Amino acid sequence: MIKTINATVLDETHLELSQPILVQQGTHIKILIADDKEEDYLWQEASKRHFLKAYDEEDSIYDKL
Repeated sequence: MIKTINATVLDETHLELSQPILVQQGTHIKILIADDKEEDYLWQEASKRHFLKAYDEEDSIYDKL
């Protein structure tokens, strides 16, 4: 199961979680850190594709965004 919670970085090796996690001490967890630039790029490309689908071939003025 995947659960998302927020955390604040205190220093290079410590996080402050926004809520407790109910696991036993010593349990290993994985932390995914999103690259904001990559995520923005993916959203921009998806938005552009969606936008361009709304126009016909003769509306090619919008193709060079």
